[in-house]
Amino acid sequence: TLACGGLFCLNSPIDQNAERIIFTDNGDGTISAIIQIEYTGFDTDFSWILPIPVPITAEDVSVPETAANAFTELETATAPQFIPPPLPECAMIELEQIAVAESAMEDGGVEVFAEGEVGPYEFVVVGSDDPDALVNWLLDSGYRVEEPMIPLINLYVEEDFVFMAMRLQPSQGVQDIQPIQVTYPSENPMIPLRLTAVAANPDMAILTWFFADEQAVPENYGHFEIDDREITFFTFGGHNYRTLVGEKADEMDGRAFITEYAAPTSELSFSDPLLQELAGKHNYLTRLNTLISPEEMTVDPVFRYENRPNVFNIHDLSNSRGQYECERESGVSGIINTLFGNNSSNSGSGSNDDDDGGSRPTARQDDGFNNGIIVGLGGAALVGGLIGAGVLIGRRGRKNTQ
Repeated sequence: TLACGGLFCLNSPIDQNAERIIFTDNGDGTISAIIQIEYTGFDTDFSWILPIPVPITAEDVSVPETAANAFTELETATAPQFIPPPLPECAMIELEQIAVAESAMEDGGVEVFAEGEVGPYEFVVVGSDDPDALVNWLLDSGYRVEEPMIPLINLYVEEDFVFMAMRLQPSQGVQDIQPIQVTYPSENPMIPLRLTAVAANPDMAILTWFFADEQAVPENYGHFEIDDREITFFTFGGHNYRTLVGEKADEMDGRAFITEYAAPTSELSFSDPLLQELAGKHNYLTRLNTLISPEEMTVDPVFRYENRPNVFNIHDLSNSRGQYECERESGVSGIINTLFGNNSSNSGSGSNDDDDGGSRPTARQDDGFNNGIIVGLGGAALVGGLIGAGVLIGRRGRKNTQ
């Protein structure tokens, strides 16, 4: 079980805006997680702490060559897109009015399991049965651990986690930061959010893709859908999809996901070599998303794989009526829908396709879910690990080194 780590800093926790992770089920009892990192700050300030469930070797850590491009292409291919109907008369009036108006080493009970260099990074994997020793190790290594972090670190130590500490090599700069891949023994992917809560922003997006042989679904979190009839388009562009996601998740105390895309990998054609490789090895791709606030991050979401109907990301509402904000504000929406019905092709975001899932066009969502993990720094920072993990096949045995 790997963790979405907290954002530790030399001065204070750094707010975390979003998490973007690609999970792959390797079919051999291991899972790989590729984590996108976007960072703004000084070269020497960048460092990362990643809780992981078992000790790993240097060979388990890598920097995929084209991973940054892979995240961009994957976002484009799977993001929800809502095709609006023609502008109604009330929207045209609004437009006219606006136009007129505008004219390291073992130490004190901490064991070093692996260390090395990969891509622009140098890293070390450390663990301890003594959370105080682990905290002291982080402090001695120059990482500030705030009081709210300590109980959470204690929890992960009690659950037999170890930690990977990573930073830029002296010769590397912020411009060299790349996504990192970690492979570890696990069965079901999990995103431990408890430590993330220390520095997460309100309504933080958790955007996760799963390459496997079946559809990924939340196991201990809820699942919701958004009916296309709930989508409201705005006269000057955009819609309320992100707001609806937040509202639906809040109704379930933030502990719920929406399936935004789920279909065989053969439905998509990728140009990025990494995505081509992943699609060639796995039969199915799932995209799950949610918005969650720090106070709601009390349970780590676990995922499993099931055979479920496909979910596509194109929502054609071009024949719908009464879905513009000005129509709904004027009260004509209900009358029009009563007289003419709603002819949208999909019943909702996350709606299922029970047929054989013929090819659909790809789409880009336009309401802000394509944010990466952006960390703005006013000083030194330690970027927390952003990775999901799995229910362990077996617990590690750790020698308690004094």
